[in-house]
Amino acid sequence: MVWHVKLLDFGASIRFVTLFFWLCLWGSCSVAHAQDGDPFYIVKQVIVHIPQGGDPTKNTSAIGLLEAQKIAFKYLMQKMLPVEERQGRHLFIKDIQKNIKDLLQRSIIVSERRTSRDIELAVNIHFDKEKIRQLFESAGISFCETAYPATLLLMDEPLLASPMAKPLIHTFEKASNLYGFELIQPLRDVEDLTNLALAEDPSQIQTFKNWTRTRYKAERTWKISISESAASEPSSDQSQNWIRLKLVEIGDEGVEYHFSRVTEKKLMEKGKEKEQIGEEEIMVLANRMVTPWIATHIVQPGTSNVLDVAVINSNNLDMLDGLMDKMKSFSGVEKVSFLEMSSNNVKLRLQYKGNEMEIKDQLKGLGAVDNGQGSEMSINLP
Repeated sequence: MVWHVKLLDFGASIRFVTLFFWLCLWGSCSVAHAQDGDPFYIVKQVIVHIPQGGDPTKNTSAIGLLEAQKIAFKYLMQKMLPVEERQGRHLFIKDIQKNIKDLLQRSIIVSERRTSRDIELAVNIHFDKEKIRQLFESAGISFCETAYPATLLLMDEPLLASPMAKPLIHTFEKASNLYGFELIQPLRDVEDLTNLALAEDPSQIQTFKNWTRTRYKAERTWKISISESAASEPSSDQSQNWIRLKLVEIGDEGVEYHFSRVTEKKLMEKGKEKEQIGEEEIMVLANRMVTPWIATHIVQPGTSNVLDVAVINSNNLDMLDGLMDKMKSFSGVEKVSFLEMSSNNVKLRLQYKGNEMEIKDQLKGLGAVDNGQGSEMSINLP
């Protein structure tokens, strides 16, 4: 993908305003995610369809909720358990699902849409966090409850201006709902047009990552374009083509490239041509990025994790002692010890059980900053 940065003439300005309008329109349906301190795991926007004209004595909403709860449990396992655990403990997970009601905190229907054939429900399902944790711990199952980082979603201009843009954005938003992370779309203003170009220069990648953290609070960037090697491949079905998408993932691990062959289908709806893309293929593409994250952020049952905190300007010993006492009182923290010491800086190591994000949130209450350097934060004392 190549970003072109140039002075905007009048025609380019019109195109820029048009793109900005559509991005604002699509970005207005933002998704709120459960905070790590909440006593539940949430699976948002589970979509179920219930046929119309069924048994009139049965409660349609109740049927839809039961189906949504089963789907949500499957999604929860997919975003919490490494592939090996899901495959190796299949029977245990199946047994848990039989008693799914005991794990539920609440189910909320957020929207309902009726057609001549069926009723579509969108449901948010809340699972009791402590009960899920206890089940995993008792069974010795490794699990991940650290959400995939907030991600900036970029598209190159030809793709953004095409009919494929809207269904692509919609499908990636569905993937973010499934895995429980925030997907951010850029404003594409003048500041963006200047700084987004940094991603194309390997020597400027760190500068680009620092900028996305500052402006969008995003720890990851996904850049999507149509692969130049195969822009469109004919299919046996006259109404569809194959599109080869290229996704560049930028994170702390560096820059990685992913490719996916996606169906592009044109449909007629109310006399207008409508673009449709293969949702399942996009979901598989998103899974390819999230799976390694889950595998590297698992909690081993019965074992402790560590988080390092660099304390700068730590020559005030009374203030440092008070800071350590507060850390020791955190929920989940078992031990706070010295890791490194110098004349004016100290590195502390927190040993804890549970969710890394909960520990980080408590540290942020003391003024700690996440530097995006893995399991390390820093505090600047006055």
